[in-house]
Amino acid sequence: MNVDATKETFEHVELFGKPALFTDCRVDICTVPLGFYCYDLRGLDKDPGRPVALEQHAGVNHAGAVLAPKPVKIPKSGYKRLKDGLNFLGEEMTLKDFCAEYGIDYTPRFVIRPASNDEAGIFYAMPPEKDELLGAVGHVRIDFGQDGKEFWHTWHPRGKESLNSPAFKEELGRVVDQLRDSVLKGLRSMSRFCYDHGGAIEGGWRQNYGYMVETEHYRYCLRCSPSQGDYHAYLTCFDMDVQRDNLVKNAAMERNQPAQEEKGILKQLSEHKGQIQEKDAAAPKTKQNIKKKPSL
Repeated sequence: MNVDATKETFEHVELFGKPALFTDCRVDICTVPLGFYCYDLRGLDKDPGRPVALEQHAGVNHAGAVLAPKPVKIPKSGYKRLKDGLNFLGEEMTLKDFCAEYGIDYTPRFVIRPASNDEAGIFYAMPPEKDELLGAVGHVRIDFGQDGKEFWHTWHPRGKESLNSPAFKEELGRVVDQLRDSVLKGLRSMSRFCYDHGGAIEGGWRQNYGYMVETEHYRYCLRCSPSQGDYHAYLTCFDMDVQRDNLVKNAAMERNQPAQEEKGILKQLSEHKGQIQEKDAAAPKTKQNIKKKPSL
């Protein structure tokens, strides 16, 4: 069971001599505030509940998880033996209590939710008129490279240049930075994230997964393809202020045409699932030989 770090009551511990928080559950990385580091504890084969090592992800013998405000250097072996490095201080506290006690800024993450199949169409290429209607700003195409550990990205505009404002760029940077801590950390992390969070959507030549981040003014739609042979992710960005204005105008026009059926946004997206315009959707794409790494 994955717990929400912002709602969990932890045990106060010292991890290698520094303050940290412990829970015997797995922690949903999407709920860990920025500035904190989450590690799994692994137990012995004979005694799985007794923590003996610290690692990024314990696939077997999971013995708990720790949150720390400072990173722990893990050897190339992929784990760090605890020995006497984990000491329980005999009190319970929430993450907010911990931050208050140690004077740490509490910065919640953006909420990431899995998409429904009714929303699948918005994760794929759309006609220019639909991009305009929905306030599409553009999308970031992402690839982890052959070893699955790199981060190549390219920006593709899909709307008016005025939508690509400094405020949008600043927020997009923060969203991507957060996603790179979890689902966009690498190919292995993406596969694990999709397995843990669901979000399977229809469309494309193989199974894709969709996730949404919604803020006051923007919606970010992340489509994940967690295997080699194609680009690994597309992050499409929409200006929700523009979308709301356009949909109100569109609805007003439809009301003046009684013979035409009114269509809500979900119905439009549902219809678009069968009209996905990705080039060569039946076969994998050929990747470019030269990749660019522009700033977002």
